[in-house]
Amino acid sequence: GKPYAVYGYGAQIAELEVDLKLGTVRLIKITAAHDVGKAINPLLVEGQIEGGIAQGIGMALMEEYIPGRTENLHDYLIPTIGDVPPIETILIEVPDPEGPFGAKGLGEHVLIPTAPAILN
Repeated sequence: GKPYAVYGYGAQIAELEVDLKLGTVRLIKITAAHDVGKAINPLLVEGQIEGGIAQGIGMALMEEYIPGRTENLHDYLIPTIGDVPPIETILIEVPDPEGPFGAKGLGEHVLIPTAPAILN
C-alpha cells in the first residue's frame, strides 16, 4: 500500500559566494521548483516556499543548540529578512487526483532541499 496519499517533490539551487579566508558564506539567490499539485492560492504557495527556504538557511548556516548554553533567541540564531536572498519560485502544477481540489501539501518538504543546495 501507500503510506501517504500524496507525495511532494521539489528541487532547489543556491547561488552563493564563499570567502575562504574568513570562512563566511553570502547567499546571492535561491531558485526553488516544487510540485504543488494545483496551486489554489499561488501567492500563499510562494510564501510557504519562501518560509521553508528561510528555515533551511537557518538549518544550514546559523542554528546551533548547545545544551545548557543556548537558552534564548539571543544565543540561538535564526534567519531574519537580511539573511534571506532573493528567491525565485517555480510552481509545477499537476493536479493530484487524491488531493483536495487537486492540491498537495507543501509544509516540510520545501525546507528539506535548502541545506543540501547550499552545501553542494
